[in-house]
Amino acid sequence: IFPQNINRSAGGDDEGNAGFGGPGGMESKSTVYFKGDLIKTHNESDFGNTMVIVDKRNRRTTTLREAMGRKTGFYSTEEDEEAMRKSMEARRDSIRQTRGQSVSNAANATTPEAEIVATSETKKIAGYNCKKAIIKTKSRQGEINETIVWYTPDFKIPGYPEAGNTGGGFGRGMRGQRGGFGIAGLDKIDGFIMGYDVSRSNGFKMHMEVTKVELDPVIDDKVFEVPKGYDIKPLSEMQQQFRRGRINEDNNN
Repeated sequence: IFPQNINRSAGGDDEGNAGFGGPGGMESKSTVYFKGDLIKTHNESDFGNTMVIVDKRNRRTTTLREAMGRKTGFYSTEEDEEAMRKSMEARRDSIRQTRGQSVSNAANATTPEAEIVATSETKKIAGYNCKKAIIKTKSRQGEINETIVWYTPDFKIPGYPEAGNTGGGFGRGMRGQRGGFGIAGLDKIDGFIMGYDVSRSNGFKMHMEVTKVELDPVIDDKVFEVPKGYDIKPLSEMQQQFRRGRINEDNNN
């Protein structure tokens, strides 16, 4: 379930995750496929369909989006995504500085340190007995944020959740390579993440829960092929188009 408070003034959380510019409470369904060095996330929502194909061997990610009758996409390397992450961090710092808020050095910005608090609570999700843990992180403003996580210790999948972007968004580069929706600390959980609840003081809320797990499926290599019919550009060209659109919007306003 996507964030409930996602307007421009309060959208996103304190860890750099953006809002979605749509109605709060909207549901999204994602299917994540794992096979060797290949990972694919297919996401369906009222906003449209998104597909993210990660090729870890060739260090390349292809992100595709189908919405309003258009099929577009871009491909990127890990170096491209790191450069974009720094650019986005610099832009956020610039906005904070304009508002008189404290800023971080984008070049030296690091993932927030996460504290994992184990609990005795359990519940069953998709047929698996799951344990509850609380991830505590400190925001740049010094506020302590808590994320509730449900996980099963029965199995783990290499690369998940860091590469298995359960949000089905723009690929791991735009999520800070922390997995899920940029949630720090998921990689410290000793098991498979079956669900989490994110809640921030600015109204950002999001819920994710696994509905089905297949541990030994037969997955054809064709599943990871980039489908035809998409207008796919390199990440750098997509960024230029985004900047031009933002400048035009600012001018119109």
